Amino acid sequence: MAVLNRDCSNDPEAEKELAALGVKSLPVSVRGDKMVVGFNVEELREAFGIEAQAAGPLPAARMLELYRMVFEGARRAVRQIPQEKFDWVSPGRKRTLRQLTWHIFERPDLCMGASETGDYTQEMVMKYETLAEDYRTAGDICAYADQIEVKLADFLENERDRLAKKIVSYMGPVTVHELLEMALGHAVQHIRHTYHYFGLLGIEPDRPLVREDYEGVPVPEELF
Repeated sequence: MAVLNRDCSNDPEAEKELAALGVKSLPVSVRGDKMVVGFNVEELREAFGIEAQAAGPLPAARMLELYRMVFEGARRAVRQIPQEKFDWVSPGRKRTLRQLTWHIFERPDLCMGASETGDYTQEMVMKYETLAEDYRTAGDICAYADQIEVKLADFLENERDRLAKKIVSYMGPVTVHELLEMALGHAVQHIRHTYHYFGLLGIEPDRPLVREDYEGVPVPEELF
């Protein structure tokens, strides 16, 4: 089955298609006359004929292992960014390298916060555009990453009962476990974006992550 991802935030044509569907919230998945608004796993499986994976969700210990690997790969990339390039704005999606890389570490923190509040809103996930500006150097961003990694390790080792908690999110009802898995895939995708932008800037990534490194993490085939 061919899958076409559309960026409704930055693609005017995709935005028109969304408006034609009469839908105002994201994500939206469409197959023929079937449409699923939000992240409802059962409805997505039914609409797209997807069988439930026998392996189930990532075990907490494996998720932590993957997060540590991804965080270290992201820190390596951040340390390679020249100071004057943190404010470089990427083509297509208008955000800086500072915003993009800081955001890698912030998303799982939002997921852990949602386990306490019960809410995960679109407003929350967009605040990174402003909050990232407080982190001016590679050292600032990596120190923040260190803090979140420690917090995440404590959460996944000692607060596993909170993983099953259902959250009210802008995607629909999801568990904290599902949120953290999505955030892990989100982090990997942003590292891939960072490597792509390094190519535009003439920077050779230091020991870049490859697909075998994050096997089992939900990451799109497409880069954008």
